[in-house]
Amino acid sequence: MPCATRLPTRPVGRHGILRLNHPCGCELRLRRETLELPSDAQQLVVHLPADDKTVQAVDQLRARPRGLLRAIS
Repeated sequence: MPCATRLPTRPVGRHGILRLNHPCGCELRLRRETLELPSDAQQLVVHLPADDKTVQAVDQLRARPRGLLRAIS
């Protein structure tokens, strides 16, 4: 069995707003942008904050402790 498997392909909208309810309780509104890569028939999908409230929520999420992961030397 391979270590990694690909997710089933599904169509991704070219653009629009994606609403996500994060487990911490905040709603994220992300603007979806796609870049077509015709040489290998793939898409690069980027999600950007759609409004100032989402920017603030993302900043707060990034400032939270990382959980149980830590560097080991």
